[in-house]
Amino acid sequence: MQSYIAKIIKYRKWVILFTALVTVALMTQLRSLSIIIDPDNTLPQTHPYIVTNNKIETLFGNKFTVVIGITPKTGDIYQERILKKVHDITQRLQKAPGVVKSNIISFSARKTKNISGNEEGMLVKPMMEKVPSTATEMEEFRKVVDHNPIYENLLYSKDRKTTQVVAEFKKIEGGFKAISDAVSASVDPDRDESVTIEVAGIPIFLALLETYSQRMAFLFPLALLIIGLIHYEAFRTVQALVLPLVTAVLAVIWALGILGLMKEPFDVFNSSTPILILAIAAGHAVQILKRYYEEYSHIQDEQPTLEPRELSRLAVLRSLTKVGPVMIVACTVAALGFFSLMIFEIKTIRTFGIFTGAGVLSALVLEMTFIPALRVLIPPPGKREIERERAETFWDRLTMRFYRLARYKRKKVYISSAIIVAVLSLGGYWLKIENSQKSYFYGKIQARIDDDSLNERMAGTNTIYVLVEGKKEDDIKRPDVLKAMDQTQEFLKNDAQIGKTVSLVDFLKKMNYSMNADKAEFNVLPDNQDLVAQYLLLYSNSGEPGDFDNYVDYVYQRASITGFIKTDNSSYVDSLAKRTSAFANSVFPKDVDVTIGGGTTGGVALNEVMVREKTLNILQIMSAVFLISALVFRSIIAGLFILVPLVAAVMVNFGIMGLLGIPLQIATALVSAMAVGIGADYGIYMSYRMREELQNNANEEEAIEKAFKSAGKAALFVSSAVAGGFGVLMFSFGFMVHLWSGFLIGTAMLVSSVAALTIFPSLILTFRPKFIFQNAKKK
Repeated sequence: MQSYIAKIIKYRKWVILFTALVTVALMTQLRSLSIIIDPDNTLPQTHPYIVTNNKIETLFGNKFTVVIGITPKTGDIYQERILKKVHDITQRLQKAPGVVKSNIISFSARKTKNISGNEEGMLVKPMMEKVPSTATEMEEFRKVVDHNPIYENLLYSKDRKTTQVVAEFKKIEGGFKAISDAVSASVDPDRDESVTIEVAGIPIFLALLETYSQRMAFLFPLALLIIGLIHYEAFRTVQALVLPLVTAVLAVIWALGILGLMKEPFDVFNSSTPILILAIAAGHAVQILKRYYEEYSHIQDEQPTLEPRELSRLAVLRSLTKVGPVMIVACTVAALGFFSLMIFEIKTIRTFGIFTGAGVLSALVLEMTFIPALRVLIPPPGKREIERERAETFWDRLTMRFYRLARYKRKKVYISSAIIVAVLSLGGYWLKIENSQKSYFYGKIQARIDDDSLNERMAGTNTIYVLVEGKKEDDIKRPDVLKAMDQTQEFLKNDAQIGKTVSLVDFLKKMNYSMNADKAEFNVLPDNQDLVAQYLLLYSNSGEPGDFDNYVDYVYQRASITGFIKTDNSSYVDSLAKRTSAFANSVFPKDVDVTIGGGTTGGVALNEVMVREKTLNILQIMSAVFLISALVFRSIIAGLFILVPLVAAVMVNFGIMGLLGIPLQIATALVSAMAVGIGADYGIYMSYRMREELQNNANEEEAIEKAFKSAGKAALFVSSAVAGGFGVLMFSFGFMVHLWSGFLIGTAMLVSSVAALTIFPSLILTFRPKFIFQNAKKK
């Protein structure tokens, strides 16, 4: 190690030049990164709900539903200016990027038909061929609306005070922000003082999620400032402010560049990961910086006449020679733990693993090359700077307090730690696994206001689909299949949160009713397949081929039932999906397959996978920490002891989430992985330093105390900086994702560092394992 560091110092200018070239090259890859949500990256693609969802999209074009409510401030919807707005918005939506044109539903949409009958047969006309402009035309239109209860709650409210336009979108370049912008461009020209226009649906919340995540452009520099100030306050030196941040910023640039080079997506749920890399990289830099100052002081005491630059060169050489191997171990543990997440199905978690692992390795490379080269080139610390670093501060007093607890009051440490961890972890009993797009936001946000309003008055802004698949063509025309679809719809309608269901069944009932002089007893399904086929043929004579495209396929082998839901609460949707699946499979013929999917079921699928993968996630990183620690220290006990603070942090983390009602979902799922990945460093650095001091000092008490004053004190610096850096996310008003991340990561860091300075050394001093004490000097 010493000869390697000596070469880095010797060729320092070349090292700095090479680092600059690599940095510039990786920066060119940043232009390919953008914060966009791709549901395919956040959802488990092999889950049955998602498989069904993908089928529905392929067959019927149903993917992302947007609803637009139009409510006049005076009067009802039967006003020319209101219906003109419906017409104009519909026309603009037809030209919007990403819209599924055949799936737009509104009074003026071509596929929204009025079905009636006369002596000559079935009449199928557009519901609103043109905007009514006279009293007579408006009265005729009113009758048409009353004659089509299929669309009640979907296109018009029961009180006729609100009308709605429903559109389906597919993925487009630019993410959900592009979809939201397209909707706004279609709607905004018709906003005025006479009307209230509300826009809702999952795409709107996902667009909001993308927009709020862009705040990282402001929060990252703020986190950088906070971390720098904490380091400055801790060390009271300019180097402590600048050098760790140089390492950290370069590590973030390198990690982002590697992500861009690999063409990996950078989504909103990984948008705070740069702060994590920033904190990890700065943390390792602090450990080396602390050792640099110690070595600088020792050499100065040994050779007081030595020229300052030579003194600094020797301090760099000694500090990295001693701490370098420790940092290699700590970074390897963290990087392998994060890289191990690449085996998971959810792409967002894989991206997190790659991104963070690359950041950790980047920090390691920079600290072992660029930083020592740079430190030798810059002016050495002056006398005043050294004195300020040596001066006793709050951090020294706090560190010594932990030392005395671990040294003399271990029983108290064990009992109090066990009680605190046990009590807080009990909160895990109330931990809920919940994925709701709406829950990511709080406060008076217009999207939430619109969503609540439309859910109260209309069918619902969220969807669920029942996919019915026959074995052969025309199976959907069978009376037994249609009857089962009708029964399934009735089952769904009985649920309080279902505002509307729509399927081919509704249109067949309307056809039967209209063809039998609108007699109430005929508002039922036709009773034989030939009559069904005849009605559909009659409809096709005056209707349009694509009228039923989002309800049944061309050969009538597959059909869907659409349910509109007033909530996106995944716990509710989970229950609804399971109940609906059980009921449907009990009424459909055995030769027909029935599956659930679409819309809000994505959150349910994510919930189910989250429980399994979250547990595996934590266990996997802990296993990596244990195995590498055990191998490096050649002791299973070492691996187990280093895990203790991490286990405590995870248990407390889940407990606090349960107690405060913070749900476990994709936005909070990575917190424990972060805590484990960073928290392992504290125990590793403490282990190495205690072992080193015991080998060099026959006085055990002095050796342990010195380890606390160096590695222990640095651990406090690091955890405080991480907590402070992530703490800035809590000021991201209205955005729960940032609030939860800032609070939970900060809490986890403080718990793991305190545990590493109390429980961990207490275990070491109680059991006196060989990996620490084997080569200790004897008194």
